[in-house]
Amino acid sequence: MPTASGHAEVWGSPIEHSLSPVLHRAAYAALGMDWSYGRQEVTTETFTSYWERHSRDLTGLSATMPLKESLAELPLERNHVVDVLGVANTLYRAGGQWRCANTDPWGVVGALSEAGVETTDAVILGAGATARAVSFGLQLAGVRNIDFVVRNPARGTETARIAQSLGLNTRVHNSFEEVNGRVGLVVSTLPGGSASDLVPTDAVIDSSRLFDVGYSPWPTPIASQWLSRGQGVISGLSMLIHQAVRQIRFFAQGSDEEPLPDEAQAVRAMREAVALEPGSSTVTAMGE
Repeated sequence: MPTASGHAEVWGSPIEHSLSPVLHRAAYAALGMDWSYGRQEVTTETFTSYWERHSRDLTGLSATMPLKESLAELPLERNHVVDVLGVANTLYRAGGQWRCANTDPWGVVGALSEAGVETTDAVILGAGATARAVSFGLQLAGVRNIDFVVRNPARGTETARIAQSLGLNTRVHNSFEEVNGRVGLVVSTLPGGSASDLVPTDAVIDSSRLFDVGYSPWPTPIASQWLSRGQGVISGLSMLIHQAVRQIRFFAQGSDEEPLPDEAQAVRAMREAVALEPGSSTVTAMGE
């Protein structure tokens, strides 16, 4: 059973845009958990001192950029995902000790499953920490081949190496023109609202669904390209919701192995909190 009460927070910089408080509070209410959830502006420079001062007051911690590497550097027991990716987004208590995890790959799995997407081939735009987590999630979801389209080939090669360690076949390109064949799925790991000079070809768009980890402002520039050609787009809000479910499992149960009681009800409550319909390609309203 979930811990009776607790207090968790999300840290990062900038943090005012974070929807984690909205999602977590909605889930706690749906699950009947007497938990609170806040947010704090914390930078990489202030993380260590802030953690030392405030960790005793927390039951769980979520992290957004740029703190995911900072969490992974703490001398704590960690799950396999953190070891592979070198980044973490979750700190939780188990057996009286703090532990480290990364729930982002399960956000990917949940979003694709809910949208009914099954494919063995995918393209990832970008090669940062999010792209690494997405690679792990795609592997869990049954993808076997990934093409990375990147502006920085050296960074792309390092991310591809991590993906290869998961058993994935990878290639690195510096344009969409180099991607051959039907794609199935394109995942954009660009920050929300960012435009890119790496422009997808009509052939890529017409042969794929887009999974855009961005969600604000919506539609993002790349989502607009898919929508303008009548193609389906999965909003990053879906990933955010499903990774938050895993975080709540860790916070409340000290493990993510067992579903929460009434977990489906919690997912519905989170979707309602951000006005996102299952499988939806658009968001009717967002805010905190």
